Amino acid sequence: MEEGEAMRLGSLTLSVLCAVLLFPALLAAQNADLRGAWQVESYVLVDGARHQVDGLMLFSESDWAVVYFVKDEAGQPRRGAGEGGPYTRDGDQLVLLRDYLVIASETIGTLPEIPLRFDIPGVTDQVVEECRLEVDGDRIMIEFPSGNRMGFRRSSGP
Repeated sequence: MEEGEAMRLGSLTLSVLCAVLLFPALLAAQNADLRGAWQVESYVLVDGARHQVDGLMLFSESDWAVVYFVKDEAGQPRRGAGEGGPYTRDGDQLVLLRDYLVIASETIGTLPEIPLRFDIPGVTDQVVEECRLEVDGDRIMIEFPSGNRMGFRRSSGP
């Protein structure tokens, strides 16, 4: 066997070995069970602005709910929201169907003021948010269609 062939065979063998060893871990992360409670850890806007945030997101077999508060530099809550509805998931694609929303906000950095608002089925249309989901053990990151990202740490559940 020539040296070039041996190197190609070695590279191919290494590639196959990496795929065999890494694929189960990637598959497990994509199929990780979301059911349970997730503590909000981070909120990063598409413009790179980071905000202090506190809250909790819950997933059941088919429904989700979140309550969160965005704080100002002094740690005071200036935006609050509660949202929920059904969801679907396919690998790293998380589709949040929002049936319920209550939100109000003062201006915080680049986050605009939002007057108190209520959305409920039968009065407002369902909102569909096609998100990207990253799973890393007991942490998840959700990237919303806006490009904003929220990070969570599992606090209870499977």
